[in-house]
Amino acid sequence: MKALKPGDIVDGYRIVKEAHRGGMARLYEVCMASLDEHEETGFDQSAGHCNLLMKVPRMSPRDSSETIVSFEVENMILPMLKGKHVPLLRGKGSLQKVPYLLMEQLPGQTLLHWLLEAQQTGRKASVDELVRLGTAMAVALFSLHRQRCCHHDLKPANVFLHRDGHVVLLDFGLSRHAHLPDLHAEEMRQPVGSPAVLAPEQIVGVRGDVRSDIYALGVLLYVMATLRFPFGMPTGRMALKSRIWRDPFPIRKLRADLPAWFQEIVFRCLRPLAADRYQSAAHLVFDLRHPTNIKIGALGGRVNSPSWPSRTQRLFRYLRQGYQPSEQTGKDAPHPPIVLLAINHADDSEPVRRQLGSAAKRAMGGLIGARLALVTVVRPDDFSLSEDHLSQTEVQRRHLNMLHLLASQLGVDSPFTSCHVLEGSSVALRVAMLAPCTVTLVKLEESVINE
Repeated sequence: MKALKPGDIVDGYRIVKEAHRGGMARLYEVCMASLDEHEETGFDQSAGHCNLLMKVPRMSPRDSSETIVSFEVENMILPMLKGKHVPLLRGKGSLQKVPYLLMEQLPGQTLLHWLLEAQQTGRKASVDELVRLGTAMAVALFSLHRQRCCHHDLKPANVFLHRDGHVVLLDFGLSRHAHLPDLHAEEMRQPVGSPAVLAPEQIVGVRGDVRSDIYALGVLLYVMATLRFPFGMPTGRMALKSRIWRDPFPIRKLRADLPAWFQEIVFRCLRPLAADRYQSAAHLVFDLRHPTNIKIGALGGRVNSPSWPSRTQRLFRYLRQGYQPSEQTGKDAPHPPIVLLAINHADDSEPVRRQLGSAAKRAMGGLIGARLALVTVVRPDDFSLSEDHLSQTEVQRRHLNMLHLLASQLGVDSPFTSCHVLEGSSVALRVAMLAPCTVTLVKLEESVINE
């Protein structure tokens, strides 16, 4: 099929100009043709007269068959997706005539343009800007994952920064929807996706794991902070697999002004095993919004690359053992459970601590990808009755430190544990108001409390 040119009419829409030329498709700005020219075309007048984009797959003899597969995948998936984080589909054409997808043109720019502008001007993104954009991307991902869809090609060109502040995810040609056939898995024998953002499990053929998108988001956060990809732009299969045994160059070595907790977040996204990453984009959103709750470990504290002997040892271990991707978390992965452990700060005796730790571990043990939240509620009277006449902030800080210490004593102090001090007279009311999603309440029996 020949490329369209300005002035061509397709199903009642006039081609204005070519807006973008990608490896698999072309984007055209289009307007509705006048009714007197094409009154018999039957086009949808409700789609509006302008500000439309027509995406047409590349189908010349030189183009790969993957372009058609990607068009069919996006043609199936896009109508099933809802919400402001995906493009609004306004129409589509058939393969028998002119295949296309018609979408609204959005105000804003892609992350790719944002990165090019930063590179050209030498501007370094502040931590506040990185958090704002990272949170917006993670929120968009969570919305997509809740609809049982994995993007699988989260590169800068496919992330659109809307003028209103939210993120719109573009190009679902390589995506995987749980309720639809996976044409790429059926028809392709090689990993599909952009090499710079492919998760290790994608390289070995695993598709449909939402944590692959979290890996890609970690790549984007790294690029936004440093203006370089953590593993470059590999081309060969061995170069692709090197991310399994290699660690990215420390962000803090390149940007000493960025805090350790930011590197901790990014490197947690980039773990080779999906089980070691954030299990949900919602967990990532939480940490970006509450950095003081992040426990800084070896990932965040790293300022130098691992030594050559260490890297060589990891390489030989991989060559001996291979790479075994993590088990997928199943259909409930987009809705990870939260185990909420309510702590009565007035009674922290050893028997109570022992029983709390045992109950929490039992609850966490049967829930894949679960997060533990330790919560205590401080009444307003506690501030006025404080013997040390501490401020409200100091009282909250003291209780927060107590919760972190308790988590350590209980043996549940992990990257997936958070601590919260709430103010209010009713524990049940505060929990109901502030719980981030469905929670599992751990409640001790009366006999245990009275030991």
